[in-house]
Amino acid sequence: MAGFVAFVLMPLLIVFPYYQKQMNEAKERIKSESKLLETKFGVMEYAISGEGMPVLLIHGAGGGFDQGLWLGRICLEGDYQFIAPSKFGYLSSHAPEEISAKLQAEQYRILLDYLGIEKVSIIGVSAGGPSSMQFVHDFPERVDKLVLLSAVSMPPHPDDKDPFFVHIIQTIQKSDFAYWFFTKAFKSQILSLVGIPAGDYKQFTPEQKELANELLDVMHPMSLRRKGTITDGLIIKDFKIPESIRVPTLVIHSKNDGLVSYSHAEYANQRIEGSKLVLYETGGHGLISELEDARRQINSFLNN
Repeated sequence: MAGFVAFVLMPLLIVFPYYQKQMNEAKERIKSESKLLETKFGVMEYAISGEGMPVLLIHGAGGGFDQGLWLGRICLEGDYQFIAPSKFGYLSSHAPEEISAKLQAEQYRILLDYLGIEKVSIIGVSAGGPSSMQFVHDFPERVDKLVLLSAVSMPPHPDDKDPFFVHIIQTIQKSDFAYWFFTKAFKSQILSLVGIPAGDYKQFTPEQKELANELLDVMHPMSLRRKGTITDGLIIKDFKIPESIRVPTLVIHSKNDGLVSYSHAEYANQRIEGSKLVLYETGGHGLISELEDARRQINSFLNN
């Protein structure tokens, strides 16, 4: 029995220092970039980077301000000012007792007022879609353009990720080590859980695989993002696209998105007057294999 226990524990003891090193690096990265603002909803965390056209970057489930900054870095080229909040419950942002896309949008307004920024373009990715659209509806005078990237635009659809697998994701989120270990030992399976098909991953170039690694790594430490992920789920459950969204809107999605089905993109395109829809055949939830063209589409849209 002792031999079996040693057989099981030895690999974990070998890899644990690597885990600790990456967690310490992730925590230091968050600490160095994070800013805190006291609002009527509690503490709001955010970060700002760069100079130029202001872009509000709204992260998805499992994210935080750091995922927003990463999104800006891989999607935008040129002179931009990134404004990246952590949504309710993520990292150091508090989750008030009452939550909704409308209240989350109000907190974005509070942040922009505090920063003295009158008008922004918005990129909302995945579960960042609802509050992005709500902000555009509630404060149209504060928005130049809207980009919805693999974004949720309605309550869960039958073609979205099965709730059983969503539960698996939320279970893994409880343990930083479990998430770290699975991203190292079962990378293809974890990417599949977050919407990137295994077939796509196999065909990625080395550069695209590195982006997939970054997508997973930017979510360390995962346990600090679980409450926000659950909060997002509650907001999505009751969300409907508000009437009268009329700012220029670009909707980008892939048909083989394994997490948020492209039905969301089609629905957003139908509901938002004058919006442009770009659908890719492949790319999965992260659009990694289509990122070069998606980047061109986004930058052209924001600058014209």
